[in-house]
Amino acid sequence: MTANPEMTPWFFLFLLSSLLLWFGAFLIARFELHLPPREHLSVSFALAFVLSIPLINLFSHFFPLLWAYLLAALCVLGVGVGRARKLPLQQWLQGLREGFPSTTVLFGLLALFYLINRGLSIFDENYNLPIVARMATGDLPPHFVFDPRKPLAYHYGLHLASALLVQFAQLAPWSAFDLVRAFTHALMLVLAGLWFYRRTNHLWAAVLGALLIYLAGSTQWLLVFLPLPWLEKINQSITLINTAVESGSTLYEVLLSQWKIDGLGPVSYPFAFVNALFKPQTLALTSSGASVGLALCLLLLLDPVKGHPWQNFVISLVLSFVALTAEYLFGLLALGCFGTAFLGTLREKSLRPLITAVQIWSPALLLALAGGGVLSVLFQHQLAALFGRTVVKNQGGIQFTWIWPPSLSTLYFGKLSFFRWETLLLSFLLIGPLVILFPLTLLRLRLEPSAAFLTRSIALGATLALALGLVLGIQDSEGGITRLLDAAILSVLILSFPRLFELWRKGSHTLQSVLALWAVVVCMSGLVTFGINLIAIGRPQTTYFFRGLDLLFYQRYWNRLEPEAQIFDPNPARAIVVFGRSSGITASDYGKWLPEWEKRVSRPDPYELAAAGYTHAYVGGAYWNQLEKTVKALWKQPCVKLIEEQTLSIDYRRLYDITACR
Repeated sequence: MTANPEMTPWFFLFLLSSLLLWFGAFLIARFELHLPPREHLSVSFALAFVLSIPLINLFSHFFPLLWAYLLAALCVLGVGVGRARKLPLQQWLQGLREGFPSTTVLFGLLALFYLINRGLSIFDENYNLPIVARMATGDLPPHFVFDPRKPLAYHYGLHLASALLVQFAQLAPWSAFDLVRAFTHALMLVLAGLWFYRRTNHLWAAVLGALLIYLAGSTQWLLVFLPLPWLEKINQSITLINTAVESGSTLYEVLLSQWKIDGLGPVSYPFAFVNALFKPQTLALTSSGASVGLALCLLLLLDPVKGHPWQNFVISLVLSFVALTAEYLFGLLALGCFGTAFLGTLREKSLRPLITAVQIWSPALLLALAGGGVLSVLFQHQLAALFGRTVVKNQGGIQFTWIWPPSLSTLYFGKLSFFRWETLLLSFLLIGPLVILFPLTLLRLRLEPSAAFLTRSIALGATLALALGLVLGIQDSEGGITRLLDAAILSVLILSFPRLFELWRKGSHTLQSVLALWAVVVCMSGLVTFGINLIAIGRPQTTYFFRGLDLLFYQRYWNRLEPEAQIFDPNPARAIVVFGRSSGITASDYGKWLPEWEKRVSRPDPYELAAAGYTHAYVGGAYWNQLEKTVKALWKQPCVKLIEEQTLSIDYRRLYDITACR
C-alpha cells in the first residue's frame, strides 16, 4: 500500500542514501569487526538498520527527516571508508559468495513475516500508527500524539524507521510499520543462526537454535493438566488483569477461552498459549518487534575479546538503538556491563575492564539521555526538577515501586507470591522448565573464563535483572516489569543453547530424549501461535480501527491539509492516521481520555471546537447517528463547510471545515 504511487526525486535520494548506508555498514563489518566472510552480508544489513536509527534520531533534532537520513548514511559510510583497507577482488567476491545463502534466507523470512504482519494488527496499533503518521509528517523530535504539548516518552525507534518509509518510500503507515517489524524478526533469526553456527560449527544446530529462540516461551499451557479443584484454589489466590479480564471471569474459564484482543486475524489465539510471562517471539508483534532478540544476537556477533575504540564505538551505537527500542534491555545491559567491569577490575587488579565499559557506554548514555525516548524524557524532567524549573508533565513516565516479599509479576495473573503453594505452583508452571537456563549460562561462563566482555555482561545482566524483577514493580503498570523478565529469559536462552547442544551431542540416549522433550514443552506455545499467524496471511487488513471509507479519505487527503490543521474525530487515532495531522489535546496518557474531551465528543459544537483550535472535523455514520437532533442542527450553521462526503452501503464519512466558526 502506497501513499502516492509517483516516484519523486526525493525517493531516488532515499534510495541513494540507503545504498550508501549499506555500503558503509558492509565496510565496517568487513574491515573493522573482523567477522568471518559468511557473516559479512547479513551483519551489514543489520548494522545499516541498527546504526542508522540513533543517528537519524540525533540529526532529526536539527534537520528534516530525509537530510537526517542522508547524514546518518554518510556518517556510517565515513567510518567504513576510513577503516577500509585494500583487498584483492577475489577476497571481496568470497565474502559476497559465502554470505549469499544467509542473505537469501534473510529476505525470504522478511517476505514471510511481512505477510503475517499484514494479517494482524494486535498490540496497540491505535497508538503506534498515529506515532508513525505524525513523525512522517515532520513531528520530530516526536510529541505525545494525544497531547502535542508533551514530549513522547516511548520506545519509538522502529516508528522512526517506519516514518522514513512513509515519507520517502511512499508506504502507508500500517504497511511501513509491518515491514520494519518484519525486518527485525528476519534479522534476529538469521543473526541467531550465524552466532550459533560460530559456536557449534554445525549447520543443523544453528537452524535448530534459531528455531528454539523463536518458538520458546513459558509453559502456561501446562495449567490445563491440573485438576479443577486445584485451578479453583489457584483462582482464589490470584487477580486476573489486563486482557485476561475480558477473556474470562475465572482462571479455568480463561484457560478454555480465546484471547480477547483487538486486531486479530481470522482465528484467535487460545488463551492457554498466550503466556502471562515470556511470550514466544512469534508474538513479538509489539511496538519494538523483535528488537530485543535482534540486539542481543548482534551484540554477541560483534563482541570482541579485545576491542579497540572504533569497535567499541560501533557497539555503543548498537546500545543507542536499544535505548530507542527497548529501554528495559538497555538497563539490563548497563547492569551487566558495569557489574562485569567491576568484577574484572577486582580480579585482574587493573582498570582495563572499567575503561572498556566507559568507552562502550559513554556515547550510548549521551545519546540515550539527550536524543529522545523514554530515558531522555525522564532525564530531562529530573534535571529540570533539580534546577527548580516547571515543565509540562510527561506522558509514559516510569516510577518503580518496591515489592516485598518477593513475587513473580505476570501480565494476566498479577503478582504471584512464593509463600503460598497455589501461586508457587502457578509460578513453576509458567517458568519452571526455563529456570535451568540461568545455571547453565553461568556454568558455561565459569568453564570459559576467556569469554568476551559483552557475553559475560549479558549473562550477568540477565541474572541481576531476574533478581530485580522479583522485588521491583512499575507504578500504574500492571505487569510492566515483565518486559525486563522477558528480556532476561531470552538472553539466557540464547547464551545457553551452545551448552545445550554440547550436552545433547555428548550425552546418552536418555539425556538426549530428555532434552528433546524439554525443547518440545518450551516451544509448544510458539508452535501454536505461529500456526495461527500463518493463517492470518490469508486475510490482509489495514488496521482494526480503519475501514474502506477511511482508506479512501487517506488516499485523497494524506498530508495534504495545512500543516497546522487540527482534526476533530471521536476516534483521535483514526484522524491522525488518515490525515497525518494532530487531533488536539485528548488524553493525559495512553488510554486515559480527558473529561473535557469526552464531554466534547458527547456534544460536538463546531463553535466550541473551533475555539479549542480545531480547523476540521471528520465523522462517520455510526457516530453521527447517535447524536441528538439539536447537536446535528449546529452543523448546519453557515460557518460549517462540508468538504467531502463518501458513502458505502449504509455507512459514510464526512470531512468538514470549521475554521470560519472562530
